[in-house]
Amino acid sequence: MKKSIYTLLALALLLTSCDSWVENAGTPNNTLTKEQLNKSAMIAIVQTNTISDGPLTAYVKTLQGDAASAAFLALGTTVDELTEGTIPNALLYRQIATDNLPPTSGTQSDLWNKIHNYYARSVELSEIAGQITGANAEQTEIIKAYGKYVGHLHAGYALQLLAESFSTTPAAEGGSVILNKTVVSHEAMLNQAKEQYEAALKEVQSDALKNYRGFDNEAASRQIKTYELKLAMHLGQYAEAKSLIGDALKDGESVEVIYNNDGTDNPLYSAIGPNTRDVQVSPSLEAARTTDAEKKALPLAHASVDKKNPNRYNIYASALTRKGTLTISDENDIHLVKAEFIVRGVMTGDALTEVNKVIGKYDTASQLSTVPTLPQIAALRRIFLAFRGERTADIRRGLEQGTAATTWSNRKIKWLPMPEKELQSQGL
Repeated sequence: MKKSIYTLLALALLLTSCDSWVENAGTPNNTLTKEQLNKSAMIAIVQTNTISDGPLTAYVKTLQGDAASAAFLALGTTVDELTEGTIPNALLYRQIATDNLPPTSGTQSDLWNKIHNYYARSVELSEIAGQITGANAEQTEIIKAYGKYVGHLHAGYALQLLAESFSTTPAAEGGSVILNKTVVSHEAMLNQAKEQYEAALKEVQSDALKNYRGFDNEAASRQIKTYELKLAMHLGQYAEAKSLIGDALKDGESVEVIYNNDGTDNPLYSAIGPNTRDVQVSPSLEAARTTDAEKKALPLAHASVDKKNPNRYNIYASALTRKGTLTISDENDIHLVKAEFIVRGVMTGDALTEVNKVIGKYDTASQLSTVPTLPQIAALRRIFLAFRGERTADIRRGLEQGTAATTWSNRKIKWLPMPEKELQSQGL
């Protein structure tokens, strides 16, 4: 049975998205005071065998879905995964697809704000968790550790999304991003992401959570290691990634943002589901699915946009559902990473078996009969890991060496430029 690790959303309370929490006790009734925020129930509720997210924790997980999906869509449009819609209302994806997105545009501001809001709320979750008090000392320590674990994990992922999405040098590596009114290099920001992941792991391994039977300590550790693995892969740090893969997800596990009837809709469904308009699946990705397994793993369909002209349509991902999960990583990810490591000589094993574990889930007749090459693995990752930001990362780290890599090298917008007002604030 598939096991999704600690990303269930149950948004119980809508919180402000300003830069810091309002602490004035005389504020309006719909605003929380510092005293209210510091109550343990805002972080989590602990029972004998279960721990349930409080409003602050649930909100951070909601923001992960908002920020990650928006980043995946923008990144996918920089490569051959997504493109502008046939008759779009919004300019962002057209500007990315046509390689013409200036800082003055303002269309990238929504993504910028979503990632920054996600980061700020994650940091605040850790800070608030460290300040809570309660009559039951044991439960309070559990909630503190849990809140700091979730806060650090998501702060790390927000930093990773920010560095992978924006840059002061959109056309080339080695750029920087503005964070907390300071210009931070990509390298430094990604190191901060690693530090946040390690801080999350420290909380998971604390006595408070290790001794609490309502928390799956081992699963949480694998979750964090999976985030670290993906970061190392995106950076092309294969030796480090190899050291992490044995502690990452097991078969049947996944890291997902889960949507339910009490929460919002899956943002990917809203963007590239049957009602897609501003952005659509790239025709080249549609054509790249040549086997039955690939077509089953990534089913696509056409949505007409002009009743008088059947040739005008948007291509959408037909497997996405309104309340379906947003996948960050899963067993397909792990098996394809292992196959790549084996082919690269980073680890020993059977690369053919690893890729066929992925392909065989959808159609055994489509399985390979010879050991895959790196270009074949790149092609498989494009299909089986679609809409997760992986295609852009694969091209950046040089896994893809075909036409897509040539097109990429000629692009001016390899990262999104930061909004003009942010650049002006730092004299850039």
